[in-house]
Amino acid sequence: MKKALIFGEYKIARFLPVLRDRGYTDFVVYSAVEFDAALEFDATGVEVKLLSLDWDADDVVRVLDAERPDVAIANPYAHGQEQLPIVYGRAAARWNGRFVAHSAEFAEVACDKVKLHETGVARGWPVPAGAVCADVSAVAGAARELGFPLVIKEAQAQAGDGRFFAASPEELDAILAKGLAFPSIVQAFKVGEETGIELISADGELMRWPVVSMGPLDAGLDPSKRARVTPYALPERAAARLDAFLTDIQDNFAPYGPWQVDFAVVGDDIVVLEINPRLGGLSDLGATGSGTDPHAVFTASALGEPLPQARTRAVAIELPSTEIPGVEVPAHPEGAEVMRVTARKPTNRCFINTDRMQLVTTIGDLEAGKRWVKELDAAGLLRCSVESAFRQLEQGFGLFGGKAEAL
Repeated sequence: MKKALIFGEYKIARFLPVLRDRGYTDFVVYSAVEFDAALEFDATGVEVKLLSLDWDADDVVRVLDAERPDVAIANPYAHGQEQLPIVYGRAAARWNGRFVAHSAEFAEVACDKVKLHETGVARGWPVPAGAVCADVSAVAGAARELGFPLVIKEAQAQAGDGRFFAASPEELDAILAKGLAFPSIVQAFKVGEETGIELISADGELMRWPVVSMGPLDAGLDPSKRARVTPYALPERAAARLDAFLTDIQDNFAPYGPWQVDFAVVGDDIVVLEINPRLGGLSDLGATGSGTDPHAVFTASALGEPLPQARTRAVAIELPSTEIPGVEVPAHPEGAEVMRVTARKPTNRCFINTDRMQLVTTIGDLEAGKRWVKELDAAGLLRCSVESAFRQLEQGFGLFGGKAEAL
């Protein structure tokens, strides 16, 4: 009997089939939220225990020593777990079993926005112009130096928190009046297309999914309210800069497992916005657009299997939507594959018991896709504008078109 221990509940149902296929029969999932495994997935052999968000490396090592799994996998998600990759990295360096986790050095760069900025400046990464601030007076000085608009980011915060946009001194004063955790980074706000890429590192190799467009950057700093599409074509210079950035991290910071990079395409170049040391908001779109599930690939790689390639098989769009009781999602376009992801399932999303829903869909025909978007909007289900969804679809088809071959 082989035992797997997984730290984190996110998309756990997509880990289990891979593990079972490789002979694992005993599973322990340490979850940050309480849930009934029998209602979430086939719970045979699955024990759910509570994960403390305040654990340090000593706590994690004690759990590993007590459980003695054949493999342990760090699977953090954003809500409340944003700083745990640092803890997992430190614990993995001390434990004598197989614990698949990013190095603490990589996790610190990914989890701490001040650390990312300082490292980026030192290594020549394409990070926005900015200044690290230890107090309110330093923020005011940085604003005078950089000018407006600005983005202010607390060094360590959970997903969706600790980020602020200021277009004027008055807006900055309002942010400071509400209180800001220090240290923080103040950065120039760049107007561009927000994009992202999902990756998995394992045994010195790097796997990449096609780039995702998250739409034009806006003052809300919330791509979850915008339509996302894959594939997206980077300008030649931007692609080269991204390659160099990813190679430097892969070669010098020892990532091991999944990670994401959010960046803005500004002109023909990129500006790195953040690194996430986990699977998250792009994984469903990556799985749908390529047919290669990042969660399944990560699980197999954690067992030592080689990384495959992920290629675009169709234009895929993720539409932020609302789940309304009694309102059905309109019939999807013929030939499309739809993944419906609701926030009410604890292992699907970090935000639980809300009406948020993501519809992740392959689109084989542009006009059919547009009709479906209009029907979603007419039903009151669409959270983004129809125009923005159209723009993203047109962008995807402009690159992929009707070609049958994979990119």
